[in-house]
Amino acid sequence: MANRVILCVDDERSVLDVLKQQLKARFKSHKIYLASSAEEALDMIDVIEERGDILEVVIADQVMPGMKGDKFLEKVHKKYPEVIKILLTHLKLH
Repeated sequence: MANRVILCVDDERSVLDVLKQQLKARFKSHKIYLASSAEEALDMIDVIEERGDILEVVIADQVMPGMKGDKFLEKVHKKYPEVIKILLTHLKLH
């Protein structure tokens, strides 16, 4: 049976840990995968697909070294338009 997957991408480990804890509490039937960069996440998505698992949600931080979150989510959308994509940002608007 295929696993349902939520993938979280952030370069801050503390943010990933909180996301995982909160998501596991609410989505018990899902596997929670963590990546510390967009590039690592793209590799993980390939592995998820190879395993026959179902990527349902991707949560990505905007500000990361290398590829930014919005560009990463654009790449995900081109290949997987049905996946729910959520962009996180720590920017404060005044």
